Amino acid sequence: MSYPKAEIEAAFQLLPAKMDSPLARVNLAAIGFQESGYQVRIQYGNGPARSYWQFENGRLAGINGVLTHRSSAKLAAEVCKARGVEPERMAVWKAMETDDVLGAAFARLLMYTDPFALPDNAADAWEMYAKRLWRPGKPHPDKWPQSWAFGLERAK
Repeated sequence: MSYPKAEIEAAFQLLPAKMDSPLARVNLAAIGFQESGYQVRIQYGNGPARSYWQFENGRLAGINGVLTHRSSAKLAAEVCKARGVEPERMAVWKAMETDDVLGAAFARLLMYTDPFALPDNAADAWEMYAKRLWRPGKPHPDKWPQSWAFGLERAK
């Protein structure tokens, strides 16, 4: 596993300082671990999701959600400009195959669209991740405690 610490640091540098916090880092690390184990950037080698945080390119959520949500659209456009990517869902989706800074920034921006405060415990974080934001087709709640522990460890 190759945890992208430097890339996550760079992603936070592209975002407003208020978006960086220990809780943001715990949740970001936990979700990435849950989604990909920091092993793959393309789901199943050729699947629909990209980046360690496994963003899909659908019109209703994921990348498009970050690009169009009132809370994140302006920031997403700024991140895209900084990363040299057109702020369009297919361009972002393709770039996430190799750009971990972009993936981390979009993951944090997706969390920013949630109307609730960042969760500070595994149960609430699961609700944010599995029920409100990522909504994985195969959620694997049995793996979440390990993912949350990973997030707590990496955020130190």
